[in-house]
Order: sequence, then C-alpha cells, then structure tokens
Amino acid sequence: MNRTLTVQATSDAAVFAPRVAPLIESAPVMTNVVATNLQRALRDPATFEDPCWLWVEDQDGSPVAAAIHTPPRVPHVAGEEPDAGLALADHLATSGRCVEGVGGFRPAAEAFAQRWSDQHSCHVATTMEQGVYEATGVTAPTGVSGSLRLAAPGDAPLLNAWALGFVEHIPEAVPAEEAILTDRVERGEMWVWEYDGAPVSMVYASPPAGGISRISWVYTPPEHQRHGYASAVVAGATAAQLAAGNRCMLYTDLANPTSNGIYQAIGYRRVGDAVMLAFEPRRNPYR
Repeated sequence: MNRTLTVQATSDAAVFAPRVAPLIESAPVMTNVVATNLQRALRDPATFEDPCWLWVEDQDGSPVAAAIHTPPRVPHVAGEEPDAGLALADHLATSGRCVEGVGGFRPAAEAFAQRWSDQHSCHVATTMEQGVYEATGVTAPTGVSGSLRLAAPGDAPLLNAWALGFVEHIPEAVPAEEAILTDRVERGEMWVWEYDGAPVSMVYASPPAGGISRISWVYTPPEHQRHGYASAVVAGATAAQLAAGNRCMLYTDLANPTSNGIYQAIGYRRVGDAVMLAFEPRRNPYR
C-alpha cells in the first residue's frame, strides 16, 4: 500500500453512522448503496440478520471508503481507491465471515477480489458489469399513454409478484428473499405507471441519502413491454425527486443495451462503473 489505512468494523449501525457521515456527504453517489442500507438499519435494527459495517480510515482518522456485508448479499465496497479494497479484503479474511464475492465501484472491488483470490486460491468470476448513472435533469418521453402515481397499499400484492419477476432477471444483484416491496409501498417510495385504470410498470425511489435518491426495482411485466412505460415511470419518479431538491442515480446492467439507452434518453449520464464478482473454487485442469 502507498499509505497506512486502518479498517474498523461494527455490527451496530448507530456506531457506524457518524463515522461514515463525512464520506457520505463528500461522495454521495459512490456511497449511496451503503447510505441507503444504513438508513434501513437505523430505522429498524432487525432489518439485517448478521450485518457487518466497515470503514477505512486514513492516517488522520478520516474515512476514505466504507463497506457493508449483509448476508446473503456479498460485501459491497464504497470506495474508488484500490488500497481501500485491499485493506477491506485483509480485514474480512481474518473475520471468520463467509465471503462468496464482492461488489462495488470497480477499482476497489477488483482490488479486493484480487487480494481474496491470492489469499484463498479461488477463481474470480465477473457476474455483472454495471454502469453508474446520475441525473440532475430529466426529459419525459412523449406519446406514452397513461399517468404516474404513487403506489397505493392495494398495489402491494401485484408489485410483490412483479418483484419476483425482477429478481429472476438479475439474481446476482438481488436475493429472492428481498422481493417484498410492501414496506416501501407503505412508506410512499414506490411509483407506478398506470394505464386504463391498472398499473403497467413500477419503480422504487429511495429516500435521499447525501442528497441522492437511488432509482431501482424498475420493472414492466412482459405483457406491458414495448409501450414506453418503463421510460415514463422512471422519468416521472426522477422528476419528483428533482423537484424535491434531490439528485438521482441508478445502476444498470451494461449487458442490457435497452435499459442503458432508456436511461440516457431521459437524461441520465454515466458517471462510473461498478462490478459484481463471485469467488469460485479453482478448477483442476488435469481432471
């Protein structure tokens, strides 16, 4: 490493929160996944069964990176410096936790994975490459029939069914057990595009953290696709957040040119890259 970095860890979100607050404020896009999950844990400490909240400190004690490990998800690294990824890998290697992969912004996540591979003699497989997009303005698509509204409690069963369809498309990113959106509906965080009196597409806009709301759970069931509903619901939810004084961000699967094109067309601009990596046993080439 080029300098001395120290990793601290806790299972208590309330301890973690003040330590990473300066990092969330200075790098809200990079830390958004950490920050929004932190909000969930502070609201309900039982949200995660076995959480580990980690932060990396520079010599002066200031945080330069953060990470969370909330099984069954793999650790997520919020950092752009490879040295931070190395330090986090070294720490988790001695923690006794089961680490089956890593995700996060590319430089730190890939450094973490390389260190883990070297230490544990495992193969690193890339399960998803993601673009990180941000919007400070939005252009609504034209000619899309229907209208935007907040999801109502009565929509929850339908949206939960859609959530299972969403997870089937990207199981690497979202565990199936998280495909329950009822609480988000009740908090007024889910939006739907409605046509002919019924929802045809959905999106989630997280509560802002560091002034950033993350757009996710974008899903249109197959029977309603190719009508522009996804573009319309994302644009509408984004516009609502922007009107409230927030910026918006989202992650996309770079292997899906359709979704990447949709987001760029309504005003999202790519600001970074993230990866999801899995650790697999190395194969014996002589077998």
